Amino acid sequence: MIKRIAAVGVLTGIGHLTTLLALKYISKLVPDSTIAFIGEIDSLTLLIVSIVAFGLQLSATRNIAIKEDWKKELYETQSARFMLSILLLVFGFTGFWYTKNFMFFMAPVISLNADYALYGRGKPIFGSFVALIRVLIPSVTLVISSLFFKDHIVLFFAFSLVLTYLVAGILVANSLGVDYLVRPKWRYIKKYISNFNIGIASFSLFFIGIGIINVLSYFYNNETIAIAYIALKLYMIFKGVRRIIVQAFFSDLKDTGISLRVDLLAVLGGLVFLNSLLFYPKVIIPLLFDEKFVSYTTTFLVLGVAGLISSFTTSSGTRLLLKNQDKEYSRNLIVAAILTISGGVLFWYLIGNYSYSIALSILLGEITISTLNIYSLKEKDYLRKRLIVFIPLLIISLMFMIVKWLFGESIYTFVFSTILFGLSGIAYSKWKLI
Repeated sequence: MIKRIAAVGVLTGIGHLTTLLALKYISKLVPDSTIAFIGEIDSLTLLIVSIVAFGLQLSATRNIAIKEDWKKELYETQSARFMLSILLLVFGFTGFWYTKNFMFFMAPVISLNADYALYGRGKPIFGSFVALIRVLIPSVTLVISSLFFKDHIVLFFAFSLVLTYLVAGILVANSLGVDYLVRPKWRYIKKYISNFNIGIASFSLFFIGIGIINVLSYFYNNETIAIAYIALKLYMIFKGVRRIIVQAFFSDLKDTGISLRVDLLAVLGGLVFLNSLLFYPKVIIPLLFDEKFVSYTTTFLVLGVAGLISSFTTSSGTRLLLKNQDKEYSRNLIVAAILTISGGVLFWYLIGNYSYSIALSILLGEITISTLNIYSLKEKDYLRKRLIVFIPLLIISLMFMIVKWLFGESIYTFVFSTILFGLSGIAYSKWKLI
């Protein structure tokens, strides 16, 4: 179990580092207008992934894991995904080469990638490897293009995404011993209807993150979208690390004690994320991106606050699913997504064309999810139990400020602060939850 989690963690970590490397290069070498376009393409690709998955992926993964004739389930699911992707092709003609909408032409390639089945068949390590491939090819393409082919970086990036999903799909099919190509059949579309609640929830969750770019790019200018895209990519890496923790304890989260421990681990990460940006922005931001992004520290800070607040209820969504509260889970995410999108537009009107306005909309969405999930769980003393454990951690995290005040702001003091807090936090956690 530990080896499996470690292997998945290493592969995921390499993927995150590759993403950060690509962001570093494009933030330094590529104009904001181009970064904004790249962000819109990236976000739209993830939107297509979300539409094609739409709840079907979760139920199919479960069925593939428990059914003896799992290949039949896989082929029916892939047929439904392929059929829907063909219907999505029409949206490609609304943009063609002049806007990001031409990415809808790659919908069939996305649909034929059945990587979700790897987790159902007990192959999480190979699943993480495929996920790494999906990150590695576009990231390397961005680095090389930003150095040598700036004028064609958008085209190369779009092509790399198509290639990535094609390679991933073929690798998955070979690993599972199934056919890559399937025949699209209209009758399997009904699978989407039977999973509508979970589908709309997964679709909504997409907009409380980098997916918000799809909507707000019609309001904010290119410079703002470029900054927001870079900041949101970092935020999604943080959420990805947190997701690994949840996946590692997924089946055990019915237990309130395990749930509390998972939330505690997530808060430890959230405190490191926020305090790094709060007390060491002149170290962290230039380390990851171009130095000019230090001017937009507020945007990163707001996302840091969003990350910490949402960490307190990290396990809540999974617990709702495990308790068969699918309707509540879906309702909460739908409301949060609506408020996130509405907030982004409203802040544009009230505050102006600033990247932190977009970050504030994410914060609003995360607060909404946490609040509604707590209400839906209806667990006695849910907040009190967490505050009793977490408030001392907040006090311990002040060592980030103390070390900076004593020794200054540098990469060395940041590393020292992080190690000191990590050791202190883990020691406290073991003592408190023993």
